[in-house]
Amino acid sequence: MHLLIPFDIVPTDSRVPQDAFGVAPASERAIRYAFETYGRHDELRVTAVSLSTDAIDLEENLGAADIRSIADELDVNAEVSVHSVQDADSIEALQREVLDLIGTDGVDAVVMGYEEDTFADAVFAGSTPERVLEERATPVVLVP
Repeated sequence: MHLLIPFDIVPTDSRVPQDAFGVAPASERAIRYAFETYGRHDELRVTAVSLSTDAIDLEENLGAADIRSIADELDVNAEVSVHSVQDADSIEALQREVLDLIGTDGVDAVVMGYEEDTFADAVFAGSTPERVLEERATPVVLVP
């Protein structure tokens, strides 16, 4: 089973640059839900899609450690990779890159956290889950 999980990174501390960011609460809920629901599948693959903005330029592996930590905590064996979406000049461009990733990487389901007024909400609000269903015929799970 291959899951795609878009996630946000948020500031958590201002002291140490790479330790100063963590997975946003809505994203963490989605990750936990994905592991709790699909974690017993053999050969579970997770592609975590980091939605980057110009204001935050982070290493590509940031977030992967948090996701692997949650998998370990829940005793889930999963191959985790992070795909960063950067330099997209519009929400449409971000949506298109995610749709392209779903189409080329054999994704079985998309699991996304939802919280009003977040960057992920701006990207995935409105018609994006519908577009994923229509254009890719891939199930979408929204986690509040």
